[in-house]
Amino acid sequence: MRKLVLFALILPLLASCMKDDYVDYTIVDEEIISEYIENNNIVAERHASGLYYQIIDQGSGEPIGADDNVDDKVTFSFKGYLTDGEVFTDSEGENITQYLSRLLYGFQIGLPNINREGEIHLYIPSGLAFGSNGANGVPANSVVIFEIKVDRDQDDIDADILAAHIIENQIMAEQDEESGLYYEILVEGEGENVHENAIIDVSYKGSLLNGEVFDEGTLSYSNLSGLIEAWQIGVPKLKKGGKGIFYCPSQMCYGSSTRYDNEGEVSIPANSILIFEIEVVNFR
Repeated sequence: MRKLVLFALILPLLASCMKDDYVDYTIVDEEIISEYIENNNIVAERHASGLYYQIIDQGSGEPIGADDNVDDKVTFSFKGYLTDGEVFTDSEGENITQYLSRLLYGFQIGLPNINREGEIHLYIPSGLAFGSNGANGVPANSVVIFEIKVDRDQDDIDADILAAHIIENQIMAEQDEESGLYYEILVEGEGENVHENAIIDVSYKGSLLNGEVFDEGTLSYSNLSGLIEAWQIGVPKLKKGGKGIFYCPSQMCYGSSTRYDNEGEVSIPANSILIFEIEVVNFR
C-alpha cells in the first residue's frame, strides 16, 4: 500500500514548480552540485541554466521535445533524492505520462537531451526544481537529483497490449483508428446515434483488462464532454437501446492517475487499459 500511496503523490509533486523560480538559482546551488559530482566521480554536462545532466542511455526512440515542442507527452519512471541520499519520491518502476510543459523546469531542460527509451540523471538547482517553497520531503532551496528512464509513448504501449488482448481472446472488435479505441456493438438499438449534447441514461460495467470489475451501475448525465474521452468517443457509436463493449487505452480514461475506492484501496492502477460495457437506456 505504501508504494501506491506514494505513487499517487507524484503528479502534483512534479507539477508544483512555479515560473517565478525559473533560473533563480544561487551560487550555493552551483557549489553543491559541483562538489557532489566531483565527490562521486560523475561525468556530467552543464547546461547554461545551471542544470547538470548525465546521459546513461541516449535511447533509440523518437527525440523528446523536438523543435521545442513543450506539448510533447513523455512517459517515464523516476526516483528523486537529495544530495544527502534521502529519497523523497520514487515511482518504483511504474510509469507516469505527462506533458513536458507541466514538469519541473529541470525536466523541461534535461529530458530533450535524450530520446525515448533512454535514461538520464539530472542534477537540478533549486530554482529549476521546487524553489523557495520546497515540496513534500524537499526542504526549501534544495538541489535535487532525479534518475529518469523514459519509455515509449504510453499510447504505443497501450496499442500493443490492446492488440494482443483482442487477438488472444478472439474478440470481433472494430477499431476507431484516430483514437485507438476498440469496440463491439452487441445490440444495434433504434433511431439515431447519441449526439454529443445529449442527456443520456445508461447502465454500465467497468473492468480492468484482467476482468476485475471496479464499478457498475446506472448513470444519467448531460453533455458527453464532462465524461472521460473513451466515453465521449464510444457512447455516440450507440443508439437508444444499443449496447456495446469498449476497450479503452489508458490515456483516454484516467491516464497516470491511480483511482481508489471508498475504503482507500486501489481500484484502478495507473496507466490501466479499461473495458466498459455500456447500454444506452435512453437519451434526449
